[in-house]
Order: sequence, then structure tokens, then C-alpha cells
Amino acid sequence: MFKPITGAAAVTAAGVLLLAGCTSTGPTSSQPDSAITPGASHKPTTVTVWTFNHLPNEVAAFKSTLGRLHTKYPWLTVKFVPNKDDAAYAKAVAAGDPPDVFISSTPDNVAKFCYNGTVADLKPYLSSAGVDTAKTFPAATLVYTGYQGKQCALPLLTDAFALYYNKKMFDAAGLKPPKTLAELTAAAKKLTVKNVDGSIKTFGFVPRSDFDVNRYAFTGAHSGSDFYGKDGKTTFASDPKWQQLLKWDQELIDYYGKANVQKFVGRYQPHADDAGNPLLTGAAAMELDGEWHIGEIATEKKDFDYGVVPMPVLDGSSGTYGAGTTLGTVAYLSAGSQHKQEAFFALQQLTTDTTFLNTLADTVYNIPTTFAALKAWDKADDPHWKPFVDIFENPNSSYKTLTPAGVEDMDTWRAFLLEYEQGKVKNAADGLAAVGKKIDALNSESGQ
Repeated sequence: MFKPITGAAAVTAAGVLLLAGCTSTGPTSSQPDSAITPGASHKPTTVTVWTFNHLPNEVAAFKSTLGRLHTKYPWLTVKFVPNKDDAAYAKAVAAGDPPDVFISSTPDNVAKFCYNGTVADLKPYLSSAGVDTAKTFPAATLVYTGYQGKQCALPLLTDAFALYYNKKMFDAAGLKPPKTLAELTAAAKKLTVKNVDGSIKTFGFVPRSDFDVNRYAFTGAHSGSDFYGKDGKTTFASDPKWQQLLKWDQELIDYYGKANVQKFVGRYQPHADDAGNPLLTGAAAMELDGEWHIGEIATEKKDFDYGVVPMPVLDGSSGTYGAGTTLGTVAYLSAGSQHKQEAFFALQQLTTDTTFLNTLADTVYNIPTTFAALKAWDKADDPHWKPFVDIFENPNSSYKTLTPAGVEDMDTWRAFLLEYEQGKVKNAADGLAAVGKKIDALNSESGQ
């Protein structure tokens, strides 16, 4: 079973508390913030790399690359430690013994780690090494790896999200893939099939935010909305498109009935990534999912006839069809590392080595994150993979602005969405204003 890189090591509630308390790295050594000359003579150095990756094939890919690195540069040894999450990293930082490099499954804490001094600004090292980030990494990755002019991390692999659809069902209904949310609703209703007793056999599309990765349809990329305005405050009360997006969501849920949608989510959420996935079983005609789902389908039902298109956009909005939400794995250089130059060199190799990136992308069914790796990748023109690569490279694709509150702003937003969808929030405008104030307060408390 394949898993999205952004969800493999979710931050727990306890982890959030740890992150909130992590406000300094302790004493740091006065080391040069410049890249080393790898071919020059160096004394033997060992650096530690922690990663969230833990599956055997993932670990093997890392060890193979790090082994090649040691063979080429015998002075550098990397101690590789898998299965570490953000909470474990924060705890190590607080104890004054951080790994030299940490690879996280999610970018949500990039701004937090950058703001509180947990991680080093990579700009001086990149400049010294001659790495032009704009020419090396697609723009979408730079959105979620920087904060306030600092390059707080580098991207490793990335996720994009798109609409999967059952071609046989679409052909039978005489439908083309939707490009707007109104078209998505119309197609969903036409594709819905009921049993004799009135129960739903096939849902056209279930939008509820807590199912699979639907939450990424509500970050602004598909409605032409900015999660935060230029003043750093949330736009939920000021931008009417948020209400329009919620109205679309609620109307489709009401069409099926809240109870039916609840049963769908309860039944299929545990099977989002296996053979019981509703798209594969015929219980849904469409679903929003990440690129890793291609690998799951190839494993679970390789003869399944499906298509992939960008997620539709809100009607009448400035949302750009073809763009989408993109986010991915990030690699940090610890501010408390005692071997920053050597650690940066190892980090640079992991995030820019084409062979490694493409091998790891093939292993975990994700997208490589450099222009060079994408150009060399044999899946880039595959009809199922190409839509995701196009979304990733689309200049309008991005993730929401990151803040020192870390993952807490998105957690708060997700909790509100679910309460609204379940009917616990009676007035969308009032609810949006309230959750906006709550998130603004979180950011203010965290230092923004």
C-alpha cells in the first residue's frame, strides 16, 4: 500500500505541543555559512540524517544513494535514521542534540522552524555552492520551503492533487471531464446510481473535506482565493469566494444527504489507499486524490480504465483551471548542527541528485522536484502521470502561505470545515469570520 509523502508522519496533538514549545536551538557553533569544496582534502566527518521514510524500499533507496556518496567522497559518512517525525525532531532540538539534517513528510512547520531558529537559512550555502533555486526547482516548491525571504528548507519529492474519473461511467453517461465546480456537480448528479430501495449504489463525487485528501480542495487554489491577505490576516471574512466554495460543498452534500455521506466516509475512509477504494469498487465515479494513487491502482486493479484531469475551479472565480494545490517533503539543515557545511553538502546531494530523486519517486510513486529530474523522468509523459506533472509545473499552483503557527492553522480550518459540513455551523459568513479570527489569533500568539 502506497502512502502520500505528506501524510506518512502526521503531527500528533502531543507533537504540536512539543513544536509549540520549541523556540530555540541553544548554543550554535561559529561555523562558516558557506558550501565546502567537496573535492578538496577533508578530515573524516560523520553527519546524521533523519527522515520520516520507513518502508524497506524507501530506506533501501536512501542507503544506496548515501553509499554512492560515501564511495565518491570517502571523507563523508552519513548515519541514516528512518521513521522520525516532526515531534521527534522538535524533542531532539529541545534536548540540544538535533540531527544534522531532518527530512519531514510535510511542509506545514517550515515557517515555525524557521521563525524560532530551529533550522538554518540555506541561502548563503546555496549561493556559495552556485545553486540557483529558481532554475533548479519549480516555483511551486519554493512557496512551501521559504519564509520571510529565507530559504528554510529544500524540497525532496512533491505531491499534486487531481481529479480521477471512471472512463466507462463517463462514456456511458455521455460526459466529458468537468472544468468548473458547477460542471462537477452536474456530472456527479448524472453519474449517481441508486438501488431499488433508494439507497445510493454509486456516488458521483463526495466532496466532504475529511474524506481522503479533499481538504486540499479548500485551500484556495481552486477558488482563486488567498488563505492569507497581504496584511498576513485570513481572508475568510473579506473574500466572498470562500462562501461560494462552502455553498458548492454543502449543496452537493445535501443532494446525497448528510447521513448517506457520513456512511460513505465511514465506510471508505479506511480504504482510501487499498483495493476497497470507492473509485475502484464502483462506489464513486470521481475522486480527488494524489499522484501516488496511480501506483495503488496499478497494484490493486491494473486493468481499471480511468482518466486524470485537474480539479475543477469555482465558477466565476479567478481560479486557474490546470493549476492546483502542491506540497511535499522538505529537508532541513539544523541550526544546531556541529557540521553544517558537511551536512549541507549531504542535503544538497539528496535534493538535487537526479538518479536518487527519480529512483525515490518511482519507489513511493511521487513526483521528483527538480527541473533536471523531471526532464529525465521516464514517467513524465505517461497519460496518467502527465496531468500531475503539468499541475506541479503550472506557475499558478501553490500551497497556502506558511506561518509560525505551523500545522495548527490548517488543523483549525479543517475542524471548522467538518463542523460546517455536519450542520453544526448554521451561518457560513459568521462561521468563516469566527474561524478567521481564531487562526489570526494563533498566528499572533506564535509571533506573526
